[in-house]
Amino acid sequence: MKIIQIVGYKNSGKTTLASHLIETFTTKGIRVASLKHHGHGGEPAGISNTDSEQHRTSGSFVSGVTGEHILQLANQGRWELSQILPFYQRLGAEVLVVEGFKNENYPKIVLLKNKNDQHLLKSLTNILAVMTWFPMDHPSLPTFLKGEEKKLCHWISETIFQNK
Repeated sequence: MKIIQIVGYKNSGKTTLASHLIETFTTKGIRVASLKHHGHGGEPAGISNTDSEQHRTSGSFVSGVTGEHILQLANQGRWELSQILPFYQRLGAEVLVVEGFKNENYPKIVLLKNKNDQHLLKSLTNILAVMTWFPMDHPSLPTFLKGEEKKLCHWISETIFQNK
């Protein structure tokens, strides 16, 4: 399973780019999965005040609820990306688009909304390309402007996932 991360600050276009990537690879017949890190503090919506949450708070190390096409899992501790990846592999994902988890060391696209966000290019690892909301040249990283999502997706497809 190939992993590509999309990282940046809130409202930088991560979800828009993730959707473009998912659509690009899906139309090529690739089984694409996605994972969004809820990094804004607190629980994702819809977890508290549920029976499965009562199971978890009663001591179940992991509790789940399923219905229709939805499966939600809650863990006693913090979910680490390394714990989640085998689940996606087991489901047969060929590509996993990960939104967030910026400090993980998987290949990533960094989105910069403001010039003062450029410090991310020095603090993050395994950066493949950059998408900015402002004109910027980088000496060693391919750089795309916001609005060039299709161009970036094509570049990723050709460069990173060229065997599909």
